[in-house]
Amino acid sequence: MTRERDRPPGAGWALVTGASRGIGQAVAEYLAGAGYDLILWARTAEDLEKVRSRLAFHGREIRIAAVDVADPARVEEAAATSFAGVEALRAVVVNAGGGTWNTIESISADEWRSVLGPNLDGAFHTLKATVPLLRACPGAQIVGVASDSSLHSFARRGAYCASKAGLLSLLETARRELREHDVRVTAVLPSRVDSYFRGKQPGRRPEAMSLAEIGEVIGALFALPPRVEVREIHLAALTTPFGPYLEQMKEMKEEER
Repeated sequence: MTRERDRPPGAGWALVTGASRGIGQAVAEYLAGAGYDLILWARTAEDLEKVRSRLAFHGREIRIAAVDVADPARVEEAAATSFAGVEALRAVVVNAGGGTWNTIESISADEWRSVLGPNLDGAFHTLKATVPLLRACPGAQIVGVASDSSLHSFARRGAYCASKAGLLSLLETARRELREHDVRVTAVLPSRVDSYFRGKQPGRRPEAMSLAEIGEVIGALFALPPRVEVREIHLAALTTPFGPYLEQMKEMKEEER
């Protein structure tokens, strides 16, 4: 006899935060093509509308909400409208965030909060709002977009490294709390990505992983058998360094000039 948890995973509703561009948009594109109905959150409604228009040809239902995930009241408001009539979530991709490089001595309290807010608080608010709907879908998948900075502390990245290390810990807590409900949790730790991160434009770092490559890797998680959990994925392009190596430190200094 085939148990519910042994059945191949089908499409359903998926929430992606930070979906207006970058990794979030790439994941949304992949999931729409795979037949998922989407709930897309980001801070700018105009950019989300562009993503929705871009994905309309897939014929899936796409709901959008302009929300700063660092603000619990805004998350609660977005959840009330985004999840109306949704009985279960097949997936949540916790992706919203950003980074500011500065020394511990020089970084201001506001700068610190501007990083910890979306990267860590936002992840907590998102998970808190979605856990009940994830529990209702055996084989549901949480993906948290962390970083190799979750593991390696770099100079001038105090806020970013702390927030991503905290995200890794939060995801592990979610795993331990939700495993008995057949909810899978995967932390994705990419190294350098050719993205919009810190004001850059795609194409500036062609040696790094592309947004489409990251989107494909994350999207592939949803095709796994529902009993299989990939707990952590470390990603780096073969054409770029990763981790705390001298070559990367040199490149970081060049980028800061």
